[in-house]
Amino acid sequence: MPMNSRFTAAVIAFVINYAAYFSEIYRGGIESVSKGQYEAGQVLGMTKTQIFFKIILLQVIKRIIPPLSNEVITLTKDTSLARIIGLAEIIMCAERFTKQGLIWPLFSTAVFFLVFNGILTILFGWIEKKMDYFRV
Repeated sequence: MPMNSRFTAAVIAFVINYAAYFSEIYRGGIESVSKGQYEAGQVLGMTKTQIFFKIILLQVIKRIIPPLSNEVITLTKDTSLARIIGLAEIIMCAERFTKQGLIWPLFSTAVFFLVFNGILTILFGWIEKKMDYFRV
């Protein structure tokens, strides 16, 4: 199997898998908004599009940030699963060097994953705090 088709297969697998997770997060976020919010928009004379973008979407975004950030971090970690189909991803490349007696590439790979996921965690934490407009 050529490298290009392996990469395409990995991308398609991740897109299909995480599209299901993300769609469920969005669906849950939209359904979590009470029906009274829709009715309030109708009473104010708004169209369905205006109700969705000016009332509902703002509340949905606030509610879906925590599970969305969790899935993005999980996706980052799951990229190492691409090695199952033989795609030379970062951990596989580090293991090649480790077989030659070098431990530093594997260590630096672990540090990369730790730092990258740490940055994502801090970024999403900051976004969550910015979206928390009902602070006590």
